[in-house]
Amino acid sequence: MNTEEIPDIVFIYPYNFPDELISEETIELNSSGLNIKIQKVENKPFSAFEWVIPTAFGVYILKPFFDSFLSEAGKDFYILLKIALKKVAEKGKQFNYKLISASQSTQKLSGNYNQSITVSINIQTKNNILIKLLFDNNLDKDDWDNAIDQILEFVIENYENCPNDRLTKKINSINENEHKTIYGKINPETKVVEFFDDNLMFFQFKNENNS
Repeated sequence: MNTEEIPDIVFIYPYNFPDELISEETIELNSSGLNIKIQKVENKPFSAFEWVIPTAFGVYILKPFFDSFLSEAGKDFYILLKIALKKVAEKGKQFNYKLISASQSTQKLSGNYNQSITVSINIQTKNNILIKLLFDNNLDKDDWDNAIDQILEFVIENYENCPNDRLTKKINSINENEHKTIYGKINPETKVVEFFDDNLMFFQFKNENNS
């Protein structure tokens, strides 16, 4: 894919989600001149841990958006983006998607996994790490919105100050095997976003299942 073809933002919707609702939800960002792409995805089987499986609704915010944001013209997009992301996050409260294991693999799903499989937000950092923000089903929508604010602040700082930004330092401290995806989870007590690589996610997953 050529650089000029990379969209600013990609919105993921289930294959049967009405097109007219998608248009209503993305009209302001589309009218801003940003390169917005819509993908509708059909249900299909996955062989992966819960946190790796794509959620029914999702957003990918890619490098070109932040390149635009760092110019003066891009500042206006920020408010529109936050509004759009919080609308997408609301899907996690409106819809109750569930994972269903194969009949021969009924033990593959964790009974304690409490992150939404309905919605997630994915953001590409300046140093090509994908941050996947997960949403705890047990927390309020206000907590989810606050997490969106937090992650955007981290990533904007990353683009402005990398490699001396807080996000890069946090990732480097946990990502010894250089995983390309890092997971942001909301601490249910402090409501602060904390970061995990696949190894840490698996360790937590294992502990939850053994508790």
